[in-house]
This record gives sequence, C-alpha cells and structure tokens, in this order.
Amino acid sequence: MTQFWIIATILTLSGMALVLLPLWFRSRRTTDQDVSDKASNIAYFKEQEVELKKQLEQGLITPDDAELIRTELEKKLLEDVADKEEKFSYTSSSNKGLALFLALMIPAMAVPVYLYLGAQTELSVTEMMMNPDVSHEEMISTLEAWSDKRPDSAQAWYMLAGRYMAKGEVNKAIDAYKKLYTVTEGSPQAAAQLAQVLFLANRNQINGEVRGLYQDALSKDESNTTALGLKGIDAFEQEDYPNAVQAWTKALSFENDMAARQSLSAGIAKARKLMGETVAELRINVELAPELKDLPANARVIVFARESGARKPPIAAIPLQVGDLPKEVILDDNAAMMMGSGSLSDAESLDVVARITLSGDAAKADYQAEVRDVKIKDNGVIQLRIAPAS
Repeated sequence: MTQFWIIATILTLSGMALVLLPLWFRSRRTTDQDVSDKASNIAYFKEQEVELKKQLEQGLITPDDAELIRTELEKKLLEDVADKEEKFSYTSSSNKGLALFLALMIPAMAVPVYLYLGAQTELSVTEMMMNPDVSHEEMISTLEAWSDKRPDSAQAWYMLAGRYMAKGEVNKAIDAYKKLYTVTEGSPQAAAQLAQVLFLANRNQINGEVRGLYQDALSKDESNTTALGLKGIDAFEQEDYPNAVQAWTKALSFENDMAARQSLSAGIAKARKLMGETVAELRINVELAPELKDLPANARVIVFARESGARKPPIAAIPLQVGDLPKEVILDDNAAMMMGSGSLSDAESLDVVARITLSGDAAKADYQAEVRDVKIKDNGVIQLRIAPAS
C-alpha cells in the first residue's frame, strides 16, 4: 500500500504542475506586457509635450491653450498608468488565488473520488492475493467491500463466489453467481457456473433450473466444459447412456484440467459398461521410491502406455506432478484420443511406463518405472514405483 501512495503522490504532483505552470507563466507574461505598456504611455506623453512646445514657439497656440493641453495630457497619462497597475494587481492576485485553490483542490478531490470508485479496494484485493498468509475471512471481507463499491464488476462477483464456494457457503455463492449472471448479461461462463453451484446445492441432482442454465450456456458456447459435464450427468441420470458418453467425450476434447479429465474418463467408462460395451482400460497405481521423497513437488511425471517390444510413441498418456503421488490413474481410449496414436483396444500387449525428467527432455528419464507385456484383458491394478533410471 505504501508503494501505491508514493505513485499516487507523484501522479498528483504531475497533474498539479500541468495546471499551475501555465498560470505561472501567464502571470509572468502579463507582468512583462504591463511594464511595456507603461513605458509606451510615458514616451507618448513626452512626444506630445515636445510637439506642444513647438506649436507654442511657432505661435500656433496661446500660452493658456498650451498649459490647458499639457494639463490634459498629464491627467491622461496618470489615468493610464493607474489603470495598468490596478489591472496588474488584480490579474496577479487572481492567478495566485486560482493557483492556490487548484493546489488544494486537486489532491483533496482526487483521493475521495478514487476511494469512491473502489480502485483502492481493487489494489487491496491484488495485494491480498499475493499474500499466502491472508485468511478466507479477510479475503471475503475485502471482496464484499469491492462488490459493494463496484456492483457492476463481473470480476468482483466471480472472485467472491469462488471464495464462498471454497469456504462451503453455498447459498452465498449462489447469490454471487446470480449477480455475476446478471452483470454479464447471461454469459455462457456465468450460466454454467450458476448451474453447477445449483446442482451441488440440490444434492448433485439435475432439476429444471439447472437444465435451463446449462442449455442456455451451450446455446452460446458449445465448447463450455462445465455445461457439457452437466449435460452428460443429466443424460446419465435418465439412463440415456449414449448421450452421456457423447457429452462427456466432447467435454474431454476441450478439457485441460487433469482431475476433470480423469472424472470425465471414469464417467465415460461407466456409461459404456452400462451400455454393454467392452472398455479397454488400464488401472495404474503410481508411487515414488522412498529415496525420492525430496524431489520437487512440481516436477513433471508422465504415465504412458505403448505397444510392447517397440519404442513407438505412446498410445495413451496422462501428465501428473510429483506432488500428486501416490495416485491411481486410468489409461483408456479417452486418454488415447488426445495422443492420436491408435487405441488401447487395438493393442495385443503394452508396456506401461511412469517417467520423471528433471531436464525437460522427455526422451531421457532421470527416474522411471516400467511394467512390460501387459494384457488389456488383465483386470488387476498395475503397480509402478518410480526409482532412479538405470
């Protein structure tokens, strides 16, 4: 916050300079002009005085007339000089007064306007998000203040709704998502998020409101994975397994989140089994050898299957991180879809590998586990314990 006020002070001073400097130079220019005008008036008076003297010497005017004219010239000179001095005094004091007024009003008005618009709250939110020690309660309180000041801010409502969900305050999350839906004029993302939270509040059951919202989202964005997931659930609950598989398969083609992909794959496999189809899948438990417990949690782990006896590209693969282990994963034809190298069901036997590469070169394993000649028809869980590569 200190950094913000330093920057704000610099910007305020810069703004004041832009306003006050022209007034200052204008005052200086006025002073110079007034001095020049005064000198011109005096010079003109002297010229007239010389001309008057000549006319008197030539007998063109009488001494009385000359004295009268001289008196009038002196009177006019005094009036002109007095008028200029008064004008200069007024202009100078006026400019100084205006400059002082603006110097006080610019910062006095800028700060309240800034605070009223809620920009300071946005800065507070940014700083709090970067602070790992901030509690849910503190973050929610700040987001509530932001949404109060900026009720038209979609970002404020989205973040507030997410925080409510993380804290388990579902009803408040519903209200926030409804605000988000209104503010964004029914955007597909807001519709899908609202549908999802209403689904959770309804004990994971689809009702008319949820259905209407996910259908609304898909009518505007057919690739919305949240809405596609709900569509699949809706079909599955009605035992419409082909449409459930279709919706979840489409969602899988757009979904990047690993946990979501796993859930979708499991749902597709279950629906296909209920349809009487034979599903080719490998259940794999991946863990680390005890001596690898100090590996970085964000180190990348690749679990993949390829045809036995050949160093071909993987048929199916799933990315993980060391921090995810131990973990049981499923490799099936849905994982193969994103690889484009055939399908598990077409392979007679497979080599199943889990690999960690710290260098970033996936072809050179630093740590690895491998089980060879795995048959798809085997229903057991494959055990992979990753150890230093030999």
